[in-house]
Amino acid sequence: MKILKRILLPTDFSERAGNALDQAIHLADRIGGRLLIMHVYHRLVAEEDYTDNPEKLEKGIDKKFAKLLKEHPQLSRVPHEFRKELGLSLDNIVETVKDEEIDLLVMATKGASGFDEIWGTKTAKIIKRVQVPVFVIPDKTSLKRLKKVGLACDYSTSTVNHEMQFLIDLAREMELAVDVITLNRDAKTMIRQELDNREDIINLLDEVKSDFHFTYSNSVEDGLVEYGLANNIDLIAILPRSYSFIERLFNESLTQKMTFHSPIPLLVLK
Repeated sequence: MKILKRILLPTDFSERAGNALDQAIHLADRIGGRLLIMHVYHRLVAEEDYTDNPEKLEKGIDKKFAKLLKEHPQLSRVPHEFRKELGLSLDNIVETVKDEEIDLLVMATKGASGFDEIWGTKTAKIIKRVQVPVFVIPDKTSLKRLKKVGLACDYSTSTVNHEMQFLIDLAREMELAVDVITLNRDAKTMIRQELDNREDIINLLDEVKSDFHFTYSNSVEDGLVEYGLANNIDLIAILPRSYSFIERLFNESLTQKMTFHSPIPLLVLK
């Protein structure tokens, strides 16, 4: 497996971000990664008490990093780095992924209204702009007992091999099983190209324990979650560029809907 040299975890020091940090530490420990834990601040918005004293502001952030180290002693098991940056979190995160050659992004989210929905929107925007796999960690979810991944796939377009390769490598390294889940389709309704694409996926997943399932639901999003909860799925993986059929059913993309509302961790493959 290609070792993930750099895993980026943005943090706002919330409880939600703390849970995502626990999952990022677990991933780094399992696959040999290095963590970059980054806080992006804006003097006029995020740290009102320190607007007239930038030095005090930065020292306050350093204290929060030190507190993270105490609250997450398992950090000592993995190589890690803390970084603080002045700017706008969306832009800074996207630029860091590119400039630092980040291999994997881990982000916290919660699907809800109000302020939490704003954070969810930011997460979805970041997913669209980065070109690396993204783990989205909802509140109170965990990757520590990760055994089975549900890969949502409708076979509408050919799958880019390097996108699938990340999932294959992860499954092999962590000894995961993969359920390929297709909503509201079956083999009888597929055209020749879709059947060929399905055969390609079967061949790609030949290296890992995998199974293929068709299921039905009024809502693709709800169907994936219901299947996941009923079949002990610990992580739902999505190939967003292969979902032309599903995207026609919604005004917003499946990825964005899942980012907001899934009670199961989400992996967006890139």
